[in-house]
Amino acid sequence: MTEDQSKLREGEPLLPIPAVYLLHGKGGSPDGTVRKLQAVLEQHWPGLDFIRPKLPHHDPNVRAEVSVQDLLQLEIPKHSLLVGISLGGLVAAKLQEKGREDLQVIAINSPTWADGVALEKQAERRLAFYSSEDPVIESRIANWPKVASLQRDFEWLTHDTDQHLKYIVRLFDWYIEGMLPEWIDSIQRSSSTRQETDEIVWNSMAQLQSRDSAWDEREWWGGRPRDFAEIGKAMRAGRSWDNAWGDWLHAFVDRKDYRCLAAEPPSWFSIERRAMMAGTAEFFARLYGLPKPVWVEKPEYFLPELEYLAYCVTETDDGEFMAFPPLSEDALQRMIAMSPKEMLRRNVVYEARSLTIL
Repeated sequence: MTEDQSKLREGEPLLPIPAVYLLHGKGGSPDGTVRKLQAVLEQHWPGLDFIRPKLPHHDPNVRAEVSVQDLLQLEIPKHSLLVGISLGGLVAAKLQEKGREDLQVIAINSPTWADGVALEKQAERRLAFYSSEDPVIESRIANWPKVASLQRDFEWLTHDTDQHLKYIVRLFDWYIEGMLPEWIDSIQRSSSTRQETDEIVWNSMAQLQSRDSAWDEREWWGGRPRDFAEIGKAMRAGRSWDNAWGDWLHAFVDRKDYRCLAAEPPSWFSIERRAMMAGTAEFFARLYGLPKPVWVEKPEYFLPELEYLAYCVTETDDGEFMAFPPLSEDALQRMIAMSPKEMLRRNVVYEARSLTIL
């Protein structure tokens, strides 16, 4: 059995996922439901690339087969994941039958036929979620159990997709995590997921108000470092990395002052840690609309090879240094998908949730 074949178990993703395409429904737009969906998914999986193409069926007079041909021309990377809403799910699934069996498809509120396009055979990585109570598609969903590798008829999943974004996001999250078959039947009973809890924290961090205190005051709330250079000074004075870094992180999030990002990390920090701090500065500058520091583009802040989170946390000469590499290639790919792109372009794997504060 090949590696690809071993992945063809029900509801299990094929990782890595080079791109995620979010496909709108008939008469819809890339700026509608799929844009709202992307806003949440990017927060949960910042390392993934999301694409929202405008399909020909945005004009309701254009037939579905035209959109299938349009997708064939996009040169979608192998093993990409297509999430289609309504007709977007049907054309994505039909694309698999047009020579793109490598693709992964999640169809939401989609029919199995429309506008002369009909699904004819089962695809291994094709998931479908719909409601037989939905008057828009109720007469066109009977074949899903025959053509999808995993499907569920959710009575509550009406065609008003915006109303169900929370649960659609859960389907996506659990699919990437490889837990969808195990957790799917508790989708409405489950308490907040890890990603949903993180989302609350990120939103809280964004709402914190900056303190009106002078930059040159002698101390910030017990001597918290104001920038990366002062983190080094705090450590020279005997403070641990964890304490100094945590204090800086709290001070920055509370103020969101660009000057907290302006100073370079000390040269005696490890190259891994300095690359991580550069990624942090660039990430926070984008997240909060601050000027990106010029120093983050210096070649010394880019690693030649991929490094895991553990290598960025402790110094190699630390007596307590321990590196915990991912348990599997899939585990590494999930860590990558949860790392900001500002980290990944430096070959640093550092999950975004590690930058949150409570």
